[in-house]
Amino acid sequence: MAAVVVAHKHAGVFISKSKEDALCTKNMVPGESVYGEKRVSVQNEDGTKVEYRVWNPFRSKLAAAVLGGVDNIWIAPGTRVLYLGAASGTTVSHVSDIVGPDGLVYAVEFSHRSGRDLVNMAKKRTNVIPIIEDARHPARYRMLVGMVDVIFSDVAQPDQRKWRSSRRISSSPRSR
Repeated sequence: MAAVVVAHKHAGVFISKSKEDALCTKNMVPGESVYGEKRVSVQNEDGTKVEYRVWNPFRSKLAAAVLGGVDNIWIAPGTRVLYLGAASGTTVSHVSDIVGPDGLVYAVEFSHRSGRDLVNMAKKRTNVIPIIEDARHPARYRMLVGMVDVIFSDVAQPDQRKWRSSRRISSSPRSR
């Protein structure tokens, strides 16, 4: 039985309906997996093929939140995201899929080992800008990051409450 892919309530996120339903994102780089994830190809009515990548909620907190029914992820096609704690880029790659070619993901990772994988992933995804730097010190990478719509933080530090509260972030609506 061929898979059927339907839109999820969050723009840019989909559900692959087959033997087992799976959360997925439309692959920005068809034919390529990022971390060995399963890919699902679907033929549209006009004959074009579209490829989706399965998004594992056991490897991504954001996917788990979506599957758990979070009301809004604030990430959609065209969104500019500052992603703190990008690691090797597993979730970042799906955020890249969601924001699409009109969006942008600034992916900040401190670890050089994980950062190497992140940089390699970003070579094929033109909407990902990898930044190998400590997320706790935004002054060190502020010149690399433009205005963003969303800040997603996946950073685990013993002092994270202190440094998050010490940052002043003002958000004002901007026109598109």
